[in-house]
Amino acid sequence: MCSKFSGVKCYKVIMKAKKNDKAYLQDFKIDIHTNNDIYFQELALLFDKDEFLNLLPYLRKTYKVVRFFPLDEFEKLLDSSEKGWFIEKTTTKVNFSKYSRAKEVEEEFPEFYDFICSPDNFLPETLDAECNLICYEFKRPPYFVDVIKQAIFCGAVDDTLFKPTEAKTVDFSLLGAWPTLDQVAIFISPTSTYVDVEREFKKAKEKMKSNEWLSYYNPHSDTTPNIRKYREWYWERIKGKTYQIIADDWADGHEAEYTTYLDVLKALKIYDKLLAS
Repeated sequence: MCSKFSGVKCYKVIMKAKKNDKAYLQDFKIDIHTNNDIYFQELALLFDKDEFLNLLPYLRKTYKVVRFFPLDEFEKLLDSSEKGWFIEKTTTKVNFSKYSRAKEVEEEFPEFYDFICSPDNFLPETLDAECNLICYEFKRPPYFVDVIKQAIFCGAVDDTLFKPTEAKTVDFSLLGAWPTLDQVAIFISPTSTYVDVEREFKKAKEKMKSNEWLSYYNPHSDTTPNIRKYREWYWERIKGKTYQIIADDWADGHEAEYTTYLDVLKALKIYDKLLAS
C-alpha cells in the first residue's frame, strides 16, 4: 500500500508502460468506416480480437492477397478475382489447425467438414466456406461473412455489406449448410398485425437472452456512446503509450472532457471484457 510519503514513487509504478507483446498486431488493425455507433461497436468487437487478427496473415496467404482492394471497389474487384481463380482452376483447402472449434464442426456438421477439407474446391468456394467457419469460431451470425471478406481483402470494413437488420426470404433447403450462428427471424402473413409482430418480437428477444449459444445477441448498448473512444485508447495502448500519456493526448484534443489515467484504465478494462465476450 502506498503511503503519503511514497506518492511520487507509487505514481510512477502505476504509470509505467509494460512491455507490450501485442505491438505486432498494429500491422493487422482493421479500419472501420461507419457513422453508426452500434455497427462500429459490433465490428470492432470482432476485428480487434487477438485471435481474429492472428488469423489474417494465414487467410491473406491462402487467398492470394498481394495488395488491398479499395473499399468502394471491393465487390467488383473481388468478383473479378473470383473469375480469375475459376479460370486458373485454383484450388485450396482450409487448415483446420487454426480453429479451436474444428472438432466440434467435424462432429456437428460432417457434410460441411468434408466439403471444407476437400483439396478440390476452387478458392471462391473455400473463401465463402471459411468465412462462415470464422463466424462459427467467434459465435457471430452469417451477416458478418461479407465484412470478414472485406477485412481480408481491404484491411478495412464499412457498413455497406453489414446488414444486421434486413427483410429477406429464407430458402429452407439451404439452412444448416454452413455452421454459423443462428438468427432469429420473424415471419409474417397477410393476416399478421403489428400487435402480432410485437408479441413475437418480445418472444425472440427472450430467446436471445435465455439461449447460451445466442449470447452474442446480448446488447452492449450501454458502452456504445463511448466505443470509438475506447477503441482508440485500446490501440494507443497497444502502441506502447502509458495510460497517462493516452489521457493527456485525449484531453489535449477534447478540451470539454476531463480525462485521467484512471478513466483510460477503466475504459480499457471494459473494452478487454467486451472483446472476450
